Amino acid sequence: MKRALYLLLASSLSFSAFAQNNNDAKARDLYPKAMDLYNAKDYKATINKLNEIDKLLGKSNARTNYLRTKAAYAQNDYNMAQNSCKAYFESMPKHDKGYSEMSVIKESLMAYFQAQQKKRQEDAAAWEAQEADRKAREAAEEASRQAQMKAAAERRSAYQSELEAKDKREAEAYANAQKTGTKAAYQEFIYDYPYGKKVADAKREMNKKWPAPVRTLKNGKYGYTANGKFVVKPKYEYATDFSDGLARVGKEGKYGFVNESGEEVIPMTYTQASSFNYGVAAVKDQNGDAYFILPSGARLQDASYLDTKSFKEGLAACQDENYLYGFVNPKGQLVVQHKYNTVGWFNEGICAVGKNINGKTLYGYIDSKGNQLCDFIYEEAKDFQGGVARVKTNGKYGLVDIFGSPITCCDYDYISEFKADGYALAKRSNLEVYIDKEGQLWAKVSGKYVAVKF
Repeated sequence: MKRALYLLLASSLSFSAFAQNNNDAKARDLYPKAMDLYNAKDYKATINKLNEIDKLLGKSNARTNYLRTKAAYAQNDYNMAQNSCKAYFESMPKHDKGYSEMSVIKESLMAYFQAQQKKRQEDAAAWEAQEADRKAREAAEEASRQAQMKAAAERRSAYQSELEAKDKREAEAYANAQKTGTKAAYQEFIYDYPYGKKVADAKREMNKKWPAPVRTLKNGKYGYTANGKFVVKPKYEYATDFSDGLARVGKEGKYGFVNESGEEVIPMTYTQASSFNYGVAAVKDQNGDAYFILPSGARLQDASYLDTKSFKEGLAACQDENYLYGFVNPKGQLVVQHKYNTVGWFNEGICAVGKNINGKTLYGYIDSKGNQLCDFIYEEAKDFQGGVARVKTNGKYGLVDIFGSPITCCDYDYISEFKADGYALAKRSNLEVYIDKEGQLWAKVSGKYVAVKF
């Protein structure tokens, strides 16, 4: 009977059973201290004291695992509580006085970890659903981009017939100007086809047949010479070449105009002035009023603006009292309404314009009738070159066509201007290639272009 009682007490792993050596005695003395720390709610110190006891015993037992489980559970360290609880029940302490209490904690821990596992599964399923949705959305967006670019390429291809018809009309108009043989006829042709293929030839012929005096610098001053002689004395601090039969000259911060005979036909009274184009110049007077003038010096219209720009391709920008830009034609008629915060000049019939959107200037393109060609989404929008323009969004560059449609996605670190051979330098991921106006990539090998893929 006594032996059976001893075995029962040993199976409970009470400290009296371990009082066989000095370490067992020390461990037995430390346990009440651990209990006191637990009752004082100093759970970290409790666990440290229990670790001392385990070190003395060389292992844990039901009593230390019981108290460690409770201390870890109290400070929400459920992983430690679960490990200690598991070790407790592995020691088979059915007769331990904390057995019932530990059974409750075990059930609570199981419920907690089951809930955690369920949450992880739900989170994983939600993440997978989000990823699937993201991939589907990106695939749809990419398919839409590809379809848009394909449609734009087909539209550009169809537009070639229009370009051929335009080239034919231009050639006929140039032949008529040559046949008429007057300076006015050549000038009219140049204005009617400002970016035509024959314009450079027309300008050369015009300058050859009716050479204007040449701007010449002497003793730090500008004048104009013809046949080696000054027809306009060198007395100006600033001077431009002749345009529309007049040259802009200036000194002491004031500007006016002289004709080819050297007469100062428009006095130097303006603080700013552009050259004449389409028979009109943009000026600003001493009162800060900006407007347009005719070769006679008379105002084109009564309207005054905060700012005006020179004419190009038959249109000039003007800024109203609301600081918004529009465009007028050479008759002073408003062709494009005042609704842009910043504008450039028309080039190939298209102009880059900017709007302030949420405190940031974003750019898009309009045509010469004021039609918006694309959304205002670009950080930069360059002038068109042969039907193609460089744009920038999210810090990356791409190409768009004259319809405002993308030729490439904006994923290049840099794209240069297009050279005369029709290629531009493009950079992406520290690699350099050449790109053509249809977005095809090329490498230059032995002086020849070879198609490549990134």
